[in-house]
Amino acid sequence: MTRSESSAWQPLSRRHVSTRDEALFEGVPDHLVRPLGVWITGYLDGRPELTERVALQLRVALDAPNPEQLVEAVSISDTSTLLDVVDVALHLDKRLWWDLDVAGPEAKMEAGLADWIPAFGWPEGSRAAAVEGLAEMLTDAGSAFEVDWRQRCLQRRVNATVTTAAAQAMGMDGGGHLQASWAATYGRHPDPSKAYDEAIRAVEAAAIPVVLPNGTKETLGKVLAHLTQATDKWELAIGGQNAGAIGPLTEMIRLLWQGHVARHAGGPTFRLQHQDEAQMAVHLAATLVHWFTTGAVRQRRSV
Repeated sequence: MTRSESSAWQPLSRRHVSTRDEALFEGVPDHLVRPLGVWITGYLDGRPELTERVALQLRVALDAPNPEQLVEAVSISDTSTLLDVVDVALHLDKRLWWDLDVAGPEAKMEAGLADWIPAFGWPEGSRAAAVEGLAEMLTDAGSAFEVDWRQRCLQRRVNATVTTAAAQAMGMDGGGHLQASWAATYGRHPDPSKAYDEAIRAVEAAAIPVVLPNGTKETLGKVLAHLTQATDKWELAIGGQNAGAIGPLTEMIRLLWQGHVARHAGGPTFRLQHQDEAQMAVHLAATLVHWFTTGAVRQRRSV
């Protein structure tokens, strides 16, 4: 049985009830309170400086930088705040940064003995290994949140295929803005307007060098205007019956640009962006970034 098959396993009572996924739990449900508290205590044990920084970030007063006291203090009023403790601890932990960005995983001596044994894994006792245990715990508990390994924090759980596609786009031009948009969309404390702003900036960073490379102070609106006026000079990689016409591209850009209602504060149409708008915007931006940075949008060869 492979790792993915194991993660998809369901207990007998739920195995054949429905083909739909079980609803995910928001916050920290009762069955997750104790194991999450134990994980936090173990992760912060012997790290008074990290415990102190987490408490300061969350505005929690402690008699001493004691992980158990921190867990108890944040759990009194709202157990969901335990997720904030985890989120902040992951993001501030420089040892975790080292494990992920420098040391990396190590080859497993037992690799190949069975198909479920991975070829590489985190060293026992490393911070990354502890976070991997956290990730499994959140999955097993049906949490609506998961570990964001790229930005070292928690994020709202998203379909794995969609996450992989977005991660690929984050490594391209505009990827920094795309990362910021993703974090503001799916992080512990979503900020839909910021997410939408960053989605626009991500597409601008990818599209302007392709469409308006010699201009100054260009915007996505100017990119859209140029493509709309010069449709015969551009094509998409997919030819089809429309011979690569860029109509689908301009409609996608128009949808993203005109839906940016939070762009002009004080204007007649101004309002904060909604969460579902941010979610659609970040995924639309990921597609557009990919198209512009891989040559899927290009000048017609006859021009």
